[in-house]
Amino acid sequence: PLYEGISRCNATIKIATNSTDPTLTAADKTRITAEARFLRGHYYFELKKSYNNVPYIDETLTSDEAIKVQNTTDIWPNIEADFQFAFDNLPETQSAAGRANKWAAAAYLGKTYLFQKKFAAAKGMFDQVISSGKTAGGAAYGLVDNYAQLFNAEFDNNKESIFAVQAAVNTG
Repeated sequence: PLYEGISRCNATIKIATNSTDPTLTAADKTRITAEARFLRGHYYFELKKSYNNVPYIDETLTSDEAIKVQNTTDIWPNIEADFQFAFDNLPETQSAAGRANKWAAAAYLGKTYLFQKKFAAAKGMFDQVISSGKTAGGAAYGLVDNYAQLFNAEFDNNKESIFAVQAAVNTG
């Protein structure tokens, strides 16, 4: 599923970049690309944590080229670049739960630095998230008052949520 997500992100980036639709503004293209790059960074981050050496495939490769990519190159710089682009281009808040914002990108960039033992860079990103005073819902990031609330669906997307996948079952 991770490479399927990466494939969809790459397709989105390619479509947004090459679109000639006059209703799609340059700002829209940048935001869409930033959201796709955030998600691609997320998927590669998970792959890197689980398997370490994995092939890195981006939107510039054709299908024939993609199947020949080796897993011998360190992909941390690519992951950093995706999260940095997302941090630089995403809005501070989003209108819908589950959509990445600037601060989710900053947190992931901080985690990326942390896994590489770049502690000063990681702290700098985490400090920015904490001092931003924002969450996807607009409230300040922080810890919930009652730990048990973290396991109650009624309290999903609370002030501890930096990025949360939205899922539902039997909602009609």
